[in-house]
Amino acid sequence: ALVPAAVLGLRRVAAEGSREQVAVVMDEQALAVQGSMVGLTSLELGRRYQALGLPGVALYEDTIETLASKGYAATLLGSELKAQLVAAGEAPPPIPSNATLVTALAPGALDRLIAKNVPPARSFELNGRTWYLWPGSVKPTLPAGPDEAQVRLWKSAGFDVAYRPRNGPYSLVGVGADFPPEASYIVHAGTQVAGWPFGLDELVAASQGFYTAVIEGSPQNGMAEIANKVPTVRLLSFNQDYVDRRLRPGDLVEKYLLGVEERNVRLLYLRPYTTVELGDPIANTEKLVSALIPALRAHGYDVGPLESLGTTYRTNAWLRGLAALGVLAGALLLARRFPSPWGAVALGLVLLACLFFAGARWDALALLAALVFPALGYLTFKERLPAILGATAVSLAGALLLAAVGSERETLLAIRPFSGVGLTLLAPPLIFLAAYLLRLHRPVVWIKRLLTTNLTFGHVALGLVALAAVGLVLLRRGNDPVIGVSQFELTLRSLLGEFVARPRFKELLGHPAALVALALPGWPVWLRAPLLTAGVVAQASILNSFSHYHTPLLISLERTGVALLVGLVIGAVLAPLAALLTRLVRRWLQGAEDDLSHA
Repeated sequence: ALVPAAVLGLRRVAAEGSREQVAVVMDEQALAVQGSMVGLTSLELGRRYQALGLPGVALYEDTIETLASKGYAATLLGSELKAQLVAAGEAPPPIPSNATLVTALAPGALDRLIAKNVPPARSFELNGRTWYLWPGSVKPTLPAGPDEAQVRLWKSAGFDVAYRPRNGPYSLVGVGADFPPEASYIVHAGTQVAGWPFGLDELVAASQGFYTAVIEGSPQNGMAEIANKVPTVRLLSFNQDYVDRRLRPGDLVEKYLLGVEERNVRLLYLRPYTTVELGDPIANTEKLVSALIPALRAHGYDVGPLESLGTTYRTNAWLRGLAALGVLAGALLLARRFPSPWGAVALGLVLLACLFFAGARWDALALLAALVFPALGYLTFKERLPAILGATAVSLAGALLLAAVGSERETLLAIRPFSGVGLTLLAPPLIFLAAYLLRLHRPVVWIKRLLTTNLTFGHVALGLVALAAVGLVLLRRGNDPVIGVSQFELTLRSLLGEFVARPRFKELLGHPAALVALALPGWPVWLRAPLLTAGVVAQASILNSFSHYHTPLLISLERTGVALLVGLVIGAVLAPLAALLTRLVRRWLQGAEDDLSHA
């Protein structure tokens, strides 16, 4: 099964190696906010950053609010108009007080607004002027089409343009028909794609000449339905408040580079600094642009408009099916590592978990690989030092099978994320610990021991340490973990990241723990079992890395190799220290026993 999996793996590596272009755009609305602080227009600031290397800009679709701010229209709430008419001694028309009213100040300014939003606006005449009415306060939300003059202005200035359409609170007519041809990318604004839920077919047809951005970490309603039907590009951006309050230029550069190198991000969305909390916002934005663009080029990327993108990887049903046999074989091997009949029970529970979290599809097989192979290695090899290498080899075999059965266009572009990713770090150590303990005694023996053992301070302390370790693994999951990264970890990551793919900290802790347990077979079971379980967590982290399909395979492989090498070095230092500490503790305990015997 590894042979067809390797063929698919090589195909994926070849496809991933072909993507070397990176586009960079800056948010025009944030530029306008920054410009208002110093009396400059967004275009004047944009040209200033363009001279430092900024290639692109992101322009939003107009709304009633932006039409009014540009002088194209006038807008009021119904209550405001009523108040003005009453103050002027005129009778107000019968309009809802909470309605949004708008009237054109330039010919044709409201044509798209009126034409594309359904139900149509109500109109009425007042003092020789036509007003249009929509129920509710929709000034910032009702889409009004692109500002074509603005788009042409930025394009003529040499900027690569991203267009940000909006979805209306009501249905839209002719979804995508007004996308400006000058734009290269469609970056849907808000939490929904334009036209969701009833106009997606129109949107797909209109989006073929653009790259549609799949925004990392920000799922949008309708994106999953269209992403496999239109050209797509992974986009990385950061919230404006997060930029203004927490991320200095150097931090942003590091995060953007990491996204490009490790997660196949190809569209970087910059937001300029708009507050003074981290210093001069313009100076910080200049530092960001002047550092990011050269850094991308120094890493071998071509910065500018994207010409060819997406993934060229195509899976093969026959090879995928043969690789799937390897996953099932691994599951059967794991069942054999349990004493009878508990292997069948464990296998059944694992299969049910995979079907529950991933459904009856390829994703379930990928999840099965992630749950089975991390525990299989340490349950297969004898508890000797070479076992850590054997266990890692088994995990890498599982990672290859996982990538073979799970890789397809939707998963590589992170349109459909890995199912049950949280389970990949929790289930393998539990599976290993259960098998390890069942090899020593039957369940009834363990239950009897638990019921008859007198609890000591050592038991309580060990239990609390185990709970803390499990909690730490779970709370540090994801991009925004509950427990953040320590300064030591940040320093170590930064140091390693200068030269190689940054390893996961779980592996830097788990590998040394397993090595200590393997180097000291004389330690009691209650010490070796938790340390080996920590080693299984490290192995699970390997599979977890490969389950992030958007990370190139070679990056995940490099990260695994670096973590193993560093872990072995740390373990090689800790093992003799642990052996020395063991001898000292034994002497101390023997001395205490001698004192008690004399007493």
